[in-house]
Amino acid sequence: MKTYKDFITEAFKRTGKKIEFVRLHHGTSPESAEKIKKSGFSGGREGEVHTSTNPKTARGFGARYSDKPKNITMLVPKKSIKNEPEKGAKAVRTKGQRHTDQFGRKHVSVAMDPEYASRKIIKTDGRIQKPQIAKRYRSIK
Repeated sequence: MKTYKDFITEAFKRTGKKIEFVRLHHGTSPESAEKIKKSGFSGGREGEVHTSTNPKTARGFGARYSDKPKNITMLVPKKSIKNEPEKGAKAVRTKGQRHTDQFGRKHVSVAMDPEYASRKIIKTDGRIQKPQIAKRYRSIK
């Protein structure tokens, strides 16, 4: 079976394009983090998962629900994040929480489809999970 690195390297060789990813963080309470880890995101009141590119901002939102908030991290292809809402968009930049941190990195907030966000989780509470590779790509040689 191929490793994730092998898969990305092969995709680059085939297309000549590097896949760029954005790390998104969702802050929540420890109890909710456990539920999300077991069964994925449910979507909340608006039916969306709100995330931030800045882990401190996400933790700040999680602090609304707990004294010890947890971050859930997702790895999302940059090209899948749309600037404006459109039909079929799984991740859309929002108007709020845009800023530049002390190192000059620009941070934004992104609203995501709960099912899509659940498939992109890579890290909860410091443990890194292996990225899932679609079955149709596992047997490519």
